Formats: sequence, structure tokens, C-alpha cells
Amino acid sequence: MKGIYVLLISISKGISVNVGALGAVDFEKGMYAYVGSAQSSLEKRVDRHLGKVKRKFWHIDYLLDNVEVNVLKVFWKEAGRLEECQFSRNIAERGISIRGFGSSDCRCESHLFKIEDYGFLREFTHEIPVKPVRKAASMAKAGWCVWVTGLPGSGKSVVSEALLALLDKKGIHAQMLSSDALRKAVTPRPSYSLEERDVVYATLVYIAVLLTQNGVNVVIDATGNLRRYRESARKQISKFIEAYLECPLEVCVEREAKRGKTYQAPKQIYTRAQRGKAPTVPGIGQPYEPPSNPEITIDTTKCTPEECARKILEAIFKMFHQNCNA
Repeated sequence: MKGIYVLLISISKGISVNVGALGAVDFEKGMYAYVGSAQSSLEKRVDRHLGKVKRKFWHIDYLLDNVEVNVLKVFWKEAGRLEECQFSRNIAERGISIRGFGSSDCRCESHLFKIEDYGFLREFTHEIPVKPVRKAASMAKAGWCVWVTGLPGSGKSVVSEALLALLDKKGIHAQMLSSDALRKAVTPRPSYSLEERDVVYATLVYIAVLLTQNGVNVVIDATGNLRRYRESARKQISKFIEAYLECPLEVCVEREAKRGKTYQAPKQIYTRAQRGKAPTVPGIGQPYEPPSNPEITIDTTKCTPEECARKILEAIFKMFHQNCNA
């Protein structure tokens, strides 16, 4: 059997997916139709799309790998390769094109479309029975992610370390992701420019997404000074907590000047900022945008690091480990 085919796809919630060379693409909740062609073995191509584990080659591979995405139905029509594009243009008249998706080797605007109804597909295609497929990531149970955010000096690193220790006592493993540690690998000579921060935080979120999709719990220790950095993680990670460590700037400055262990962060950043030698420090040279609606807010002037960690642990157990005691 050969021809063109249409995957009818359901996306259960709004998500953002890194789609190869296209980069991050936002998808709304709803129903989508993807048009493809298989001129040798359509059955094998469809089986590949429905498979649990595969090397990512086409744009559709990246989308179908997301745990919120499922193939509902498959339609096919005996036709030549050129009809794939004409078929795509016909569907484009009935839906909303996802620009550039699946059309890198042709002149079409897209081969993926958000649609409201699929009844028209039955008029000129045949349906292939599809058995529900459980994604490998969902079988492994997606991990959760806690982003500990706040101004430099608010206590993020020491609270994150205390949280990991508490989790370990409960027999729960979590992987720490530190922006300062990552920066040493990604940008060994950091400039802390906006463009560089965009790269570092996009990489941080990408790693967190991969880990959680494979069942690994993650604790992010990172200022993430712009709200959009943390919101990007929230969009892509279904089990997500934003823990905001609230602390006045003057207290952060005082703490940072006195602390000995920096947890891989640069030393004396506020002192250098005040002298004009570090113009991009959040809170002084650059803005820090507090979370608009965090799952938990803790005043670190009123709690020890261990008490802060305990509060975050309670939030984790309330949301993700309801059958256990914190």
C-alpha cells in the first residue's frame, strides 16, 4: 500500500515543543491534521509514527514524542507524491496552518493544521484502524520540576541543597540543575548579556523537559530574572512548581557580601555592580521580575534554609506525592 496519509492528532493541553531546526513551536489544545506521503510502504510509515521510541528525523517525530500528544485516527488515499502538497492546500482552507511544519522540502506553508472537524476526510480517504498507544515517557511516569527562583543572595542554592537532602531522606531522587553550573559549560566566559541569558535558560529548560519526560524529578536553582524564562518551563513541563524566595534587595546585598560558599556563582556580584563593573546583575543593572502566580512564596528573612526547604517539600508532596507524608 502506498499513497498519502493524514494523521488526526489530539493535543490535550497547550504546549511548546522544540521542533528540530524550527526551534520552539507553541501548540494550542485541540485537534490537528498532519499530511504525509509514503510511496514505498505506507504501513511501515504509519507504524513508525505510532511507535513509542524512534530517532527524530521529521518535524512530526518531535511533536508525537510529547506526552500530551496522541494520534486518534489515520486516513489514507492512493495517490502520488505531488498530491501530498495539493491535499495540504485543501486542508489549509479548512484549518489554521502551523507555519513551516513538515514543509521544509516543498513550497507549502505547512503540512500540519489545527482543525475543528475531520468529517470531510472521510469523503475521499480510507480510515486505518489505530490502537491506542501509550507513550514511553508516560509509562515511566513523568517527573516533576521545582524552579527555585529569587534575587541573587535570596538563598536559592542553599535552600535547593537542603531540599535535595530532605527528598533523599524520603527516598525520592531529584536532579539539581544550576544555571551557574550550566553557564560554565555553555558560556565559559560569560558576558551575562540578554542574548546569552536567552541561550542559557533555553538550554536549562530543554534539559529539564528531557529529564522530566523520562521520569526524573528536577530541582532548578536559577534566578531566571525574566518571567518568560520560568513560564517557558511551565508550558513544557506538566508537573511544575515555581517556588519564589522573597527577600529585600538590601538583605540580598548584605548576605552576598558575607557568604563564603558561592555554589559556583561569581563572587561579590553586588559589590562589582555598585562599582559599575557588573552592569547586568538582576536587581541593580537588570530587572528581576517576580513570579505572577507562584505555587509557593517564602520570605527567607523569616525562615531558615531548612524551614524553606521543608515548605517546598510540603508543596511537592501535596501536588505530586499525595499518598506519602512530608
